[in-house]
Amino acid sequence: MTFDISRRRFLGAVAIFSCRPGLAQGSGIRVGCQANGFPLKAGDFPALLAALKTMKELGYVGFECNTRFVEGQFGRIAEARREIEKTGVTFIGAHYSMQQAKPDTFPQVAANVAALGAQAIVMSGRGLAPDGKFEKEAAVKKAAEMEALARVCKSKGIRMAYHNHNPEFANHNAEIEALANATNPELVDFLMDAGHGYLGGGNPAEFMERHSRRIFGCHIKTFKGPASKPTQVPLGQGDFGFEALAAAIKKTGWGGWLMCEEGGGPQGGDTAALGPDREYFRRIFGV
Repeated sequence: MTFDISRRRFLGAVAIFSCRPGLAQGSGIRVGCQANGFPLKAGDFPALLAALKTMKELGYVGFECNTRFVEGQFGRIAEARREIEKTGVTFIGAHYSMQQAKPDTFPQVAANVAALGAQAIVMSGRGLAPDGKFEKEAAVKKAAEMEALARVCKSKGIRMAYHNHNPEFANHNAEIEALANATNPELVDFLMDAGHGYLGGGNPAEFMERHSRRIFGCHIKTFKGPASKPTQVPLGQGDFGFEALAAAIKKTGWGGWLMCEEGGGPQGGDTAALGPDREYFRRIFGV
């Protein structure tokens, strides 16, 4: 049996498919930076723009930030978007949490973030159990909540990528695998925090091999000391590296966002480490 399809329709279908975050693309892997690496204050948009310019100078082509750093611009979205685009740094995503996402307010937040030009809402949630041992019903319930939020995002023209912490990778990747298996791959992507994954005792490289087509991006950071009280250090100086993840990326042909994430919290991270971290990406991941 044969099918007739016009060249225009074929190319259009290819374009839609290849735009899906997490899929290998002609442009390959892109390297971004989380704004946590800078001592920013919520509401100080000029400082964020200055940070983006520094990221560009260091060789990063995209950025992620918490929604609180851009929500003050929701009343002047067109102007703010032009100012972001003028820096030449792509707006990868705005971080939010499932606990913040209320039915009466989240749809407008998603619409505003999309209008600012972000590719995704990076949605974090609480792990089901620190040791990765949880009831199946709890994972199914959380997966349903994730899908509901993802549908809201899709209706506003933006993807939703779930961001893990340590617990989701505990017990041999137990929770993150359960969430991947219980969610619709057409709705829910993942922003795999590989640093938290290793810190939780899991195997991010294995998750990459199993679910590469759903991974929108990866946070790359490392730590020293016990998991109960770890200290974040620049890439290459921690108790674990990312050679295995780099091998998994090469094996799968994954193309998405690799993101440096130095620190967090009210004081920001280690800005001085961002340059050496960028060299680490070149050395380990070849990008």
